[in-house]
Amino acid sequence: MIKYFSLILFLLTSVKTPLLAEQNPWEIIEKCQKASQNLNYKGIYISQHGHDLKSVEITHVLHGSEQFTRINLLDGNADEVLSQGKNVVIYHKQDNNVVIQKREQQHFFPAIFPGDISEIKKYYLLSFGMSERVAGRMTQRVNLTPTDGFRYAYNFWLDQETLLPLKMIISNLDKNILEQSAFNKIQFNKVTDLKWFTPTLDDSKKYHIDENITKEININRFWRAKNIPPGFKEVNFIVSKMPDINLVGNHSIYTDGLSYISLFVQPVRKGQKPKVGDLSFNSTNVSARYYRGYQIMAVGSVPLKAVKTLIDSVEF
Repeated sequence: MIKYFSLILFLLTSVKTPLLAEQNPWEIIEKCQKASQNLNYKGIYISQHGHDLKSVEITHVLHGSEQFTRINLLDGNADEVLSQGKNVVIYHKQDNNVVIQKREQQHFFPAIFPGDISEIKKYYLLSFGMSERVAGRMTQRVNLTPTDGFRYAYNFWLDQETLLPLKMIISNLDKNILEQSAFNKIQFNKVTDLKWFTPTLDDSKKYHIDENITKEININRFWRAKNIPPGFKEVNFIVSKMPDINLVGNHSIYTDGLSYISLFVQPVRKGQKPKVGDLSFNSTNVSARYYRGYQIMAVGSVPLKAVKTLIDSVEF
């Protein structure tokens, strides 16, 4: 009887859906990207990074031609992220303070695909898996497998009705799960007002802006990365004045459309010991070296090979 019930459950939750699979697969990804921009939705998903498990509430509305997103962490610190178009503001709440950090556009689950997927097509192979129920809705599994060792594999479960990603798993070449996010509740609606688009303010806490983020200056870079991992392109370059010293540090961000690498080129203060070597935790890898008075460090949710290749290529 138990085996019979298990068979019925498998047939109900794992059904092949040829409708999506028969279409141009990359057209499905393009529609998925548009769905994450154009749909109004609110839901809660569980995000896991290694042993770290968090519940996240997300609200997304397309108001006119601009996107508004609010993300609330429901576990641990009550951090919030408000995104309007390309501008992102992070409210990091800790103890009696709230640190406000400003960022440029970032891709948060489920809106993880860029507008241009041409690089993704070059460095990932696309295939379809079985259909499954996620958050009470039928989905189609889509697999993106890397063609080299510079990036991880991505698996998505796309809502069959809207094509919004309802689940994502990132795994290494050994198929070990590194990160995963999955909705357990989601609703689509036509709400267009922006009353919800405000941070939760607490008068008992002190709010201050992260000065290291906002003090950006214009200066020509003095270094170059001559061997960027294939498929990665620089999408942001920040020059910031280092606190307490009359020197500047550089921060560059590279992406292939799905994976991101941050590269830091910062002066080493007198008496400070630079970091040298590699470190891995969950899906994140860090590689660092010392070069002509500067700390060269790369951090990213990519294989160690990618961050090592990047820092080893920096010269000036």
